[in-house]
Amino acid sequence: KERLSFGAGDLATNIAWGAMSTYIVFFYTDIIGAAAAAIGTIMLISRILDGVSDVAMGAVVDHTKSRFGRARPWILRLAIPFAIGLVLIFTVPDVSPGWTLVYIAVTYNVLVLLFTGVVIPYGTLNTRMTRDFQERSKLNVTRMFAATAGILLVTVLTIPLVDALGGEQPGWIATFVIFGIIATALFLVTFKNTRERLIDPPAVISRPSFGESVKAAVKNKYWVLLFLIFVVFSVAESMYTGASAYFAENLLGDTSFVALVSFLLYIPALIGMLFMGPVYRRFGKVAPMIVGAIIFIIGSVVMAIDPNNLTLAIVGTLIRGIGRIPIFGAIWGMLPDTIEYGEWKTGKRVEGILYSAGSMGQKAGYGFGAALIGWIMGAAGYDGLQDVQPDSAITAISAVFIHIPAVLFLVLIVLFAFYRLERIYPQVEADLQQRHQSNS
Repeated sequence: KERLSFGAGDLATNIAWGAMSTYIVFFYTDIIGAAAAAIGTIMLISRILDGVSDVAMGAVVDHTKSRFGRARPWILRLAIPFAIGLVLIFTVPDVSPGWTLVYIAVTYNVLVLLFTGVVIPYGTLNTRMTRDFQERSKLNVTRMFAATAGILLVTVLTIPLVDALGGEQPGWIATFVIFGIIATALFLVTFKNTRERLIDPPAVISRPSFGESVKAAVKNKYWVLLFLIFVVFSVAESMYTGASAYFAENLLGDTSFVALVSFLLYIPALIGMLFMGPVYRRFGKVAPMIVGAIIFIIGSVVMAIDPNNLTLAIVGTLIRGIGRIPIFGAIWGMLPDTIEYGEWKTGKRVEGILYSAGSMGQKAGYGFGAALIGWIMGAAGYDGLQDVQPDSAITAISAVFIHIPAVLFLVLIVLFAFYRLERIYPQVEADLQQRHQSNS
């Protein structure tokens, strides 16, 4: 029950994340009519600012004192504001283009900040529920299964719901009112049914200053490497999910195909996640992630043969979906390991700031990926209000959806090869246990 309740939190956050990564750029350009390049710039600036808020929220969690623990209070406090922010990004008023961009910038940044306020404490909760390596792996697999379900729910159901609820902007607003209510309920389930069991050792109770925390994080080489992995993976994810609606509409010929593309991408993960626990226990996390990246690249090559061919798009997307399973299933589970390594290396446990690497890297990557979509398509002459796009725009969509993500997964393989924490983690765990027993 507790594992499922923990997973409910990521189901909730990924309802919003699915909207922000898959549909929001498409909504702004094709429904509202905003300029693609301007939207790309807004996305990038907001993510840069959000990187600061991630670190700040990590520090807030590290210094929170509450009868509910450090992390759980923030999930309770922000559950309803989070849902309101989700609806507001679609409630764009009919005003001049300049004021439209101002509204988009303000409401998008409000949602991003609320997202930070929930996801950093939620992620930290994993490290405070248990110190056991295997139990954390089980929690992480549950979380990633729920996250995939959340993204799948949004990407597959959004367009049919929008059409059923009136289409155009009113349909989008009504759809995300429903999703917002669901997200709030799921956050409350997480708050109610999880517990923070970790008792801080004396070195942690003294709570290092913000500056000391940042210094400890920078000295943690595996934390820095994992941050880079999050950025590269998230840029790739942002580009092929953010461009999926454009790809379905302009290369496959029907926007409704975005549901098919999303289904084929996420269903393998939803099923495969159930079997990844034994794989990680047998082979570790890094080896399966490298194999997964290679499989993803193969899927991209299949799609690149003929981007207009629906059959190749189906086969290639399915292969891509299989390839991302071991990466998506392991990447968040590696963060708690870097937290333990950081405490072992520096003597300071700064889990809030260290955990912010995942959120900060993910959001920086998604922001830069969304910006690249806007800039590339804007430079290629894309106009969301036109029925027919120029050949240059079609080529740009193909590059954003197929080619650039494949190159980024090649970069991931190189980064994975430098992650060697698994080799020394048993010693890290044993040393920390002995240290805590000596201090108690």
